[in-house]
Amino acid sequence: MFSRDAVLFANEAFYQAFAVADLVAMDALWAREMPVTCIHPGWHALNSREQIMAAWREVFTNDNQAPLICRAPEAFVVGEVAFVICFEQLPDAMLIATNIFRREDRQWRMVHHQSGPTPGHPSQLRDAQTPPLRAH
Repeated sequence: MFSRDAVLFANEAFYQAFAVADLVAMDALWAREMPVTCIHPGWHALNSREQIMAAWREVFTNDNQAPLICRAPEAFVVGEVAFVICFEQLPDAMLIATNIFRREDRQWRMVHHQSGPTPGHPSQLRDAQTPPLRAH
């Protein structure tokens, strides 16, 4: 599978595990041999795999957890490291996220996740930030 597609597949697996509150799948997605970090909106930085998995356990057992949908993911691959910038759509808010992956055991594994508020919808932001093309 082309690296960029494989990274997007790993990113989608992350959001699918989140959507169905699958702790086993979430655990399988995170790197085991590399340092890992996670910053959920409004939380302090989590700097160990144990802290991160405990946080996901807490999130998954929260009956008030809002459904979240990944929108407009863009993957960037640099050798054995890749990152995805995407939007996280909640019922009443839009977040922007960075997910960083590293190749481990021939799989793309997450080493960092961070999301936070953003002022608009992906299409509005993309239109506003993309400079017009100019002929030379």
